[in-house]
Amino acid sequence: MRWCRGDVAHPIKPLEGSGSRADRSAREPALRCYTEERPMTVSTIDRPASQSRLNSTTLLAFSALASTILLVAMGSIVRVTGYGLGCPDWPLCYGQPIPPALTGAWVEFVHRLLGAVTGLQIVLLALLVWRQHRDRPWLVRAAVGAIGLLAVQVGLGGLHVILEIPPETGLLHTGTAMLIVGLVALQVAGIVPALRPLRESDLARDRSFRRWLSLTALVTYGLLLTGSYVTRTGASLACPAFPWCGPPATSRLASIQMLHRYVAFGVAFLALVLVGWVMRRHREGPPRRFALGLGLLLALQFGLGITNVLLRLPMWSRILHLTVAATFWAGLVILWGVSHPFRSPLETRG
Repeated sequence: MRWCRGDVAHPIKPLEGSGSRADRSAREPALRCYTEERPMTVSTIDRPASQSRLNSTTLLAFSALASTILLVAMGSIVRVTGYGLGCPDWPLCYGQPIPPALTGAWVEFVHRLLGAVTGLQIVLLALLVWRQHRDRPWLVRAAVGAIGLLAVQVGLGGLHVILEIPPETGLLHTGTAMLIVGLVALQVAGIVPALRPLRESDLARDRSFRRWLSLTALVTYGLLLTGSYVTRTGASLACPAFPWCGPPATSRLASIQMLHRYVAFGVAFLALVLVGWVMRRHREGPPRRFALGLGLLLALQFGLGITNVLLRLPMWSRILHLTVAATFWAGLVILWGVSHPFRSPLETRG
């Protein structure tokens, strides 16, 4: 008895008689079934290889973004611990590739080592974009821009040490770091297949939403710069109260601090309208969850900013304040990337 696979299973009984033609006609349906199923088996074998390639691409994109944000956090640790000059020379540390057994030297050395690892991932991501997405000029420009800014950032890091960290250099250092975070996040927006539901949502067709999102991202970057300037000029505690400044409200440092707060209030307003816009249009699904995540990051960031003032700059709060700011900024850029009418090969074919 022989069974035919791929159709409703039924036995094929041999015909009575000794003729070979009867035997061949009895076997013919079973052979046809096996022949028809073979292409399905081949495609099933090919599919995991394609998925593996996409997964490796996604992994590298997310890893590069996470490493870049982690590098920002490590830079904050170096700054708040006062170990910015833990290695008094550059690119070596105390004239040698491996620093001596000093806490400050090793904190700064780990910062530099993480920078090297992150830089390597950014370069590998750019090469991947060049090989697989050369038909998408905006994505290639983001990858090339990230490498260019990475070279600038390395040079600023050296000046940071050689010039003993003047405020102006520190401001440029933070601003360039956030631009790199943004460009890597933009590549994530264009590469990762899991973000396709966001690209296919009606938000990508809403010009008013895209304009509001662009304004929010621009003002957020300005907030990052004002926050860095507050830190570099020593204005973090110029206003001991919140939300208003308090007694020394007329000093120069108090003005710098209040400027940062006014911009923060502006970002909060813009971002809350943005989050409400998405959640009102999408009662469920990935766009709503993404917007909710941005709203939670915004609330956490505001809480950390208030904590910095009321608890007199605890170290953990200062580190988290910059880290959450970088994460929120990356989320905005990802949302900006998926909301603009950039088409990917997957979407063009699909």
